[in-house]
Amino acid sequence: MSTSFPFVYPDQFTPNNPGWSTVGNIASWSPDATGRRFTFTFGQNNAYSLYIEVLGATAYRLRFTPVPGATYTTETSTAVVDRDLGISGLNVTSSQPNAQTLQINTGAITIQVGLAPFYVQVYRNGQLIHQDAPGQGVLYIPGQQVIAIMKTAPSGASYYGLGEKAGQDLQKNQFTFTFFNFDNFTYNGPSEGQPGPLNPTEPLYCSIPVLVEYDPTPSGAFSGSAFATGLFLDNCGQTFANVSANDYSNMDGKYYLGGLYNELDTYFFAGSVVPDILRQYTTLTGRAPMPPRYAFGFHQGAYGYFDRYKLAAAANSYRAARIPCDGLHIDVDFQDNYRTFTHSEMKFPNTKELFDDLHLIGFKMSTNITPIITTNVLNQAGEKAPYVQGDALKAANALIYNTRYESGEDPNLYQGGVNYGVNYGNNPYPYPPLQPNNQGQTPLTAPGNYPDFGLTNVREVWGQQYQDLIQNVGLDMIWQDMTCPAIDANLPPSQQYFKTFPQDLMMAQEEVDPTTGKVVATNYLPNAQLHNSYVNNLLHATWDGINALAPQRRNFIIARGGYAGMQRYAGLWTGDSASSWDFLNINIPEVLNLGMSGVPISGCDIGGFAKGSGSVGGTSVIGGTVVGGITNYELFTRWMQLGSFLPWYRNHYDGYNKQFQEAFAYGEPVPTNCRTYVELRYTMMQIYYDAMFEWTQTGLPICRPLFLNEPQDQGVYGNSNYYLDSQFFVGGDFLVAPMLFQAVTASPPISPTRDLYLPAGSNWYAFQNNQAPLLGAVQGGTVISYYADLNLVPTYVRAGAILPFQHLEQWVGELPANPLTINCYPGPDRWTDGQAYQLYQDDGITQNAETKGEYRISRIYQQTLTNNGTTRQVRIARVTDNYTPPSPFNYIGILGSITSAYQVTRDGTTLPNVGDPDSLESSTVDAWYWNQSLNIVFVKIFDNRTDTLVSASY
Repeated sequence: MSTSFPFVYPDQFTPNNPGWSTVGNIASWSPDATGRRFTFTFGQNNAYSLYIEVLGATAYRLRFTPVPGATYTTETSTAVVDRDLGISGLNVTSSQPNAQTLQINTGAITIQVGLAPFYVQVYRNGQLIHQDAPGQGVLYIPGQQVIAIMKTAPSGASYYGLGEKAGQDLQKNQFTFTFFNFDNFTYNGPSEGQPGPLNPTEPLYCSIPVLVEYDPTPSGAFSGSAFATGLFLDNCGQTFANVSANDYSNMDGKYYLGGLYNELDTYFFAGSVVPDILRQYTTLTGRAPMPPRYAFGFHQGAYGYFDRYKLAAAANSYRAARIPCDGLHIDVDFQDNYRTFTHSEMKFPNTKELFDDLHLIGFKMSTNITPIITTNVLNQAGEKAPYVQGDALKAANALIYNTRYESGEDPNLYQGGVNYGVNYGNNPYPYPPLQPNNQGQTPLTAPGNYPDFGLTNVREVWGQQYQDLIQNVGLDMIWQDMTCPAIDANLPPSQQYFKTFPQDLMMAQEEVDPTTGKVVATNYLPNAQLHNSYVNNLLHATWDGINALAPQRRNFIIARGGYAGMQRYAGLWTGDSASSWDFLNINIPEVLNLGMSGVPISGCDIGGFAKGSGSVGGTSVIGGTVVGGITNYELFTRWMQLGSFLPWYRNHYDGYNKQFQEAFAYGEPVPTNCRTYVELRYTMMQIYYDAMFEWTQTGLPICRPLFLNEPQDQGVYGNSNYYLDSQFFVGGDFLVAPMLFQAVTASPPISPTRDLYLPAGSNWYAFQNNQAPLLGAVQGGTVISYYADLNLVPTYVRAGAILPFQHLEQWVGELPANPLTINCYPGPDRWTDGQAYQLYQDDGITQNAETKGEYRISRIYQQTLTNNGTTRQVRIARVTDNYTPPSPFNYIGILGSITSAYQVTRDGTTLPNVGDPDSLESSTVDAWYWNQSLNIVFVKIFDNRTDTLVSASY
């Protein structure tokens, strides 16, 4: 870490203190030819300028460079892909009612710009919904690049988003943050106060400085209807956010976003509710196509699957234990002497054959790729071996490490590399210079150089390096690690803490003409100014590369870091967690806020990657086997249960320090209790898939905080709201309230009982998974005390919900045809398009849906009629019909207190009652039966009509 560009703690970034300059009075302003962009000049000799550009009816951009004479003619963002947020047909008007005020009207909002002095306020239908903090607003320090924007925080507003942040509070009021991609092992990095998973002030692996505001009951100057706003600071240097946290001065009633370098490039979004903000933000920063369906399966990884025998043992044990699993993730153990893009035929002989065999039993394979080209010329046998990848990248002018410094330091004083830990003797394979690895402690390191992904040709060459792994070995997905990038650097002891690029290392940034999209210039800037964008360029390179190498299939990347816009390329896992109840507790707010920051697929390492306070016993290596360090079985079970409802579901651990962490390796009842919820994940697969498709259309995340589905319920707001922090929805109607505390293994044991809140406005049914009759509906707005032993997670379903389930598979695609059971819960009618359930179907693995439009969208409706009894009607109507699912039929489950049923029709034709489930399954025609023990009517209908109506009378 260079002293010229030091890491700055949040309380050392002080835009609320004297010494910062404001814009002051505007000397002149003018619109451009579009009538949407307004440039303002100010300062001595009109040296400074900023502009406000309307991007849509409810969005604008404010851009300011604290450098005299800035021209704003090019773009450099790795986050933004589409600034058209509804420009077509937009009529922007402007007027100057007096000498001090300019009003820009979009038809939906009015942007009021003060001219003497400069400030910004936003009104919607005459109601104030957003404003600069009085006397502050745009802030900068002359002669430096440091910038900030200070806003007023309405007294009743709640704040969310900010990407990957620690802490157990979903709401971010009263906290301060910094964004600096950092290899924060077990969240023990630089922070204000004691570091750890409960401290939100420390930097983590992923930086997304977008803040989402919602005020359900505006008061004071903001009085009026509920409103939502969003503010995104597109700045890839170290940035900061403070939401009314008095960590260095009085910030009551204010919040800010700011950065040490670059521009103040902010985007503002307005709406009635938070989904309005997410739609605009994910349009701006992009959405990905549908991932492969297997991405939503259960995955297992380990640092320590160091040969084919350990890997195959894990795979076969999962199949033997009948615990469904789709993904196997092999860490850098897979490499030939820790050289990127290689695979070891010593440790994994006949690798292609091995992968082919694992594919036959349903596994999809991944390995760890770090952004380093190692300079180790020796292969695993200790022989010099050609390293084609390194040579290719060097030829592409790729290496920045040890080559370019702003400070002019001797590059030989700084050796790059990566540290993969220590082999204590469990891994018997040699590590050159061929010292046997069973002698105690062998450092596992790789010296090397890092590509400059800011260059287009480097990204192209990097992507080509996956050819052997993808086309020859048979790799299915990419695990992108050490993305900060994480550096094992030869730094002074005082700087070892900040294990990343030296901030004065010069890196490329390409300037793009916004009109043509072509690169018009390449600048070299210190890493300090580009730090957080490094990973976006890396993910971009990998994404383009693997799609070029495997264009017919859907590819997938799971990454350990990112910046705004990363969702276009990858999902995110939240870094090197430890086995502790604290890490379990932060899991929900962390994933939910990532969802509100544009990242739909995220999760943590189930059970914790590293040892922690929830690990049992010390670790030793006995006879070449790791012994001890096992995650407490209650903690592990609760984590497996929680993870089964989150978008990314992977158990991953450090096998050099933990004996095991696979569910099958524990004694009973752990495998059984875990199996129950892994199986539930697989039967609910269509619900996750449908929610993911909804994200591709709207930006609404898969897993949602309570208020996202229930914005009118005042019971789902407030800092440290236990229910808000510990419950969430999967999609729109499935409510989960996991157990997050130690109970049965506590000393002394306590009751595994938690309170949960059922949101107001709906009735709720305890989820029975069609294994028992529905209990009576519980009115919303109710708090329930729920006893949940280790075999149970409290889950509820909204009355009136429509939820498609499927048959259990041990892996996605095991069954050639897997019919759906569309469970329809009693409750309010859903008989209009806005209420209908949207079912999305495609083949789940090829790119045909994206490239050829081969998919089906159906809307499912239900209503209840009462006339001489009760009739439930379920309508299934195809909206887009360019794909035929493999299953020739589906089931409808009509749930409720159905004590008898006497008739079922389809499109007016009476269907036969076949009397029992076996007969229904074997029926070759539409048919039904009433399950007396469950009080459910099950109807089998063949998939042969584009619009069909099923009526059940009881």
